[in-house]
Amino acid sequence: MDEEANGMDNSALHRLRELQRERDEKHNALEVLIRRVEGLQYELDEKADLVEVLSCRVEELQRERDELRKDIEQLCMQQAGPGYVSVATRMLSQRTAALELDIENLQKKLGGCLRENQNLQEELAEAYRVKSQLSELHGTELSKNKDLEKQVRFFQSSVAQAFSERDNSLMKCEKAKEQEEAVLKKFADFEERTREYQCAIDDQKRLNDAMQMELMELKAQTEYSMQVIHKFYEVRCRDSECPLNITWEEKCSILLDDSADNWSFISDEGTSTSKHL
Repeated sequence: MDEEANGMDNSALHRLRELQRERDEKHNALEVLIRRVEGLQYELDEKADLVEVLSCRVEELQRERDELRKDIEQLCMQQAGPGYVSVATRMLSQRTAALELDIENLQKKLGGCLRENQNLQEELAEAYRVKSQLSELHGTELSKNKDLEKQVRFFQSSVAQAFSERDNSLMKCEKAKEQEEAVLKKFADFEERTREYQCAIDDQKRLNDAMQMELMELKAQTEYSMQVIHKFYEVRCRDSECPLNITWEEKCSILLDDSADNWSFISDEGTSTSKHL
C-alpha cells in the first residue's frame, strides 16, 4: 500500500511539473509575442507618422509646383519678350521636372510605406490572433493546472490517509504479534505441562500395569488359597458337622478357630493326605 501511494503521488507531482513547465513555456512565448506586437505597433506608428509626413511633403511640393506655375505665368504676362519667355519656360520645365521627380519618388516611397504599413497591419492582426489563441491556451492550462493541483491535494490526502491506515495496521500487527508471542508462550507452557502430565501418565500406567500384574498374581494366589480352604473345609465336614451355606470368611474363621491338635497329616505311598482327628 505504501509503495502504491508513493507511486501515485510521484506520478501526480511529475505531471504537475510537466504542466507547470508547459505553462511557463507558453507564458514566455506569450510575453515574446506581446513584445513583438508592441514592437510592430511602434513600427506601425512610426510608419504612420512617416506616411503622414510624406503625404504632407507631397502636398507641399504639389502646392509649390502649382504656385511656381502661376508665378511663371504671371511673369510671362508681364514680360512679353520672346527671349525671356523661352528662358522662363526652360526654367519652369526644369523646375517642374525636378518637382515631378520628387513627387514621383515621394509617391513611390509613400506607396512602399503604405504597403509596408499594410503588411505590418496584417502581421499585427496575425500577432493579435496568435496572442488570443495563446491567451486561451494559457487560460486552459491554468484551469488544468488548478484541476491537477486539486488532484494532487486529493492524492496527498489519500496518501496521508493510507499512511495513517498503515500506521494503525502496523500497531495492530505489533499488538497481534505480542498476543501471538503470549499465546505461543502459553502454548509452550501447555506443551511442557502436557509432557509432564504424559510422563506422569506413563509412570502411572507402568505402575498400574505392575499393580495389575500383582493383582492378577494375588487373584491367582487367592484362588489357590480358596481352593485349599475349600479342600480343608470339606475334609473337616466329613468327620464333623459343619454348616455348608456360609461365606469364605466364615469358613476361614471356623478353620482358624480349630485347635492345631485337631489336625494331623499321614503320608501314604508317596502321597500326602490330611485327616481330621
